[in-house]
Amino acid sequence: MKQDNVCKEKRRLLARIAREEGGLELYGNEDMAGEAIEKYLAVFREAMNKNGNYDKYADTSIGYHWCSAFVYYCCLRAGFTFPPKPVPEHRWTLAAVPAWYEWAVLPENDFYFPVDDLQQFPEAGDIVIFNHLIEDKDMDHVGIVLAADGDTITTAEGNFHNRSGIFQRQLEKINCFIRLSRF
Repeated sequence: MKQDNVCKEKRRLLARIAREEGGLELYGNEDMAGEAIEKYLAVFREAMNKNGNYDKYADTSIGYHWCSAFVYYCCLRAGFTFPPKPVPEHRWTLAAVPAWYEWAVLPENDFYFPVDDLQQFPEAGDIVIFNHLIEDKDMDHVGIVLAADGDTITTAEGNFHNRSGIFQRQLEKINCFIRLSRF
């Protein structure tokens, strides 16, 4: 019970931090990099270099799709402590949206909720994975739920067209949500 209360408090803090960060409306440059968003990009640079067995991401002028980095940065600030590649044998770090899904659905985890199972409705501090929001593919974007109301949720996101912000999203665009219950 105590662990559950700690995680609830961390998720509330995560939502507050995400709202603050999203409200900054920071933009990346044409290379999806730049001083304004480097604090997000930095959280995965070492892990991506290690995972790819190269050093190209040591160069801060090289960017990447950063929606997952925004989410991970906010999680770290809220006190969640999970590694950037929580499943060593999986292909990707959490810098890739599908890696969040692959991690969440593992049998030993209890924090994956498909959107079609609305016995659990998204709550502030949940991580939400979207389908077909930016590209014509599943699991193309990720954000943090700030509030949920009926058919919409309010989210904080990074890299929605290369900027952070606060957005209203329809439930129909959601693949699943992740409610961190430990870490």
